[in-house]
Amino acid sequence: MKQSDNKQNTKPDDIKYCVCAMIDLLGFSSHLEISGYDLRTSIGKQAVQRLENLESIIELLNSEKASRPEYYPASFHAQRINDAVFITMDLDDILKPSVGEAIFEGITSSTKDDFISKEQMETFEKYSSAYNSRIQEAIEPLIKFIGFISRIHISLNKIEGQYFFPGAKTVVSTGFRRPFKEDYFSANFALSNAYQAEKSLHGSSIFLDNGILHIMSFNKFAKNLLRFGHFQFRKASYDCFDNYDDLLNVTFEEASIPKPIEIKLFRKEYQFRELNPSPLTYLQNIPLIVKFLDERVTPDLSNIFFKHIFHAIKFGINRKKDESLKPPPSFVFNGTNDLRNDIGIFQEFLTDGISKTREDLKEKKFNEEYANVNEVGKRKIKELMEQTVEIDIEQIDISEIKNQLYNLSEESLNVILLVVKGDIDELDYKNEN
Repeated sequence: MKQSDNKQNTKPDDIKYCVCAMIDLLGFSSHLEISGYDLRTSIGKQAVQRLENLESIIELLNSEKASRPEYYPASFHAQRINDAVFITMDLDDILKPSVGEAIFEGITSSTKDDFISKEQMETFEKYSSAYNSRIQEAIEPLIKFIGFISRIHISLNKIEGQYFFPGAKTVVSTGFRRPFKEDYFSANFALSNAYQAEKSLHGSSIFLDNGILHIMSFNKFAKNLLRFGHFQFRKASYDCFDNYDDLLNVTFEEASIPKPIEIKLFRKEYQFRELNPSPLTYLQNIPLIVKFLDERVTPDLSNIFFKHIFHAIKFGINRKKDESLKPPPSFVFNGTNDLRNDIGIFQEFLTDGISKTREDLKEKKFNEEYANVNEVGKRKIKELMEQTVEIDIEQIDISEIKNQLYNLSEESLNVILLVVKGDIDELDYKNEN
């Protein structure tokens, strides 16, 4: 081969700007060390269990992507390496940072001709409309990406918690990538950034490159969820000087916003934020419910759980001048929107007030539970289940348990509300902006 044939001329268009998430099992190397790197020992079997937990989450992801492709970016790529999973996705070229920069801060005068037509630049109004529309289109895959990464993180940590394992850490960063044929992980510096940053970030949390927040904030509804995501809830110390009416029902928890963490990666300064993944899981819903959020279509808000979530996404939370920022009680913080919760149910309730998917899942569960019963028997069981029985019980006033209700899933909430009296609209998200 001639020397000239082996040369590759890299043009600016050949370089992609991408995002990469690293999901890593905490303490896994210690697990292996204690087992003597023998997976047949009792400790080794625990390590294998953790790898199986990771595999089960990937299977859930692939299953949902196959059944709900509209909730996922058109293209992303995953690579499993031992106790970690790397998931990467190329971003729209319009989001490339300027030369020498690491963060996108808007298109420049030298690049606008590549993305905005001459007709669209005839007036400022046309240009502004075209620009905003193009940016919204470009960031939609990123919004979906961070949404499903957050759901992976919550789902994996729930499984880890069931076995009293340390959990998983997720780090998401941006960077440039030099494409090679069918290889999305070589020369991928978003991956390199996430891998290097992970060493300086601690705990079973999700950490996002602050540049990602900057990009996503072009969408006001994504920005609202990111604001909720800033709040971390930690156990607080009991203080004898505080007066509590009922010590048995007091939860000692306080919300705080961690400061950004500065990390130097390959001689460039980056900032990472530790975020609460629960609100971020609803990012995946935004593109499918935006027609309701921007009031082009009127939503059905008969379900109080989804009514609250919808209003939280729509109105968000603002920081008022000279006022400490405290998060309101909200369902967005309860961590129930994981991969075991069908992503499409929310949109179905907003559209019709009921969910066909929910009803189909109930029917499937019923048939599995009574698989050995014939059709006549199943019909009789359903008739018994649908009968109304009056039970004389004392109802609970909603004001007495309101804050506790926000910890429940949508299905659990609807069961509890059967024995609750009072105005359930008290549970709705209050727009105090």
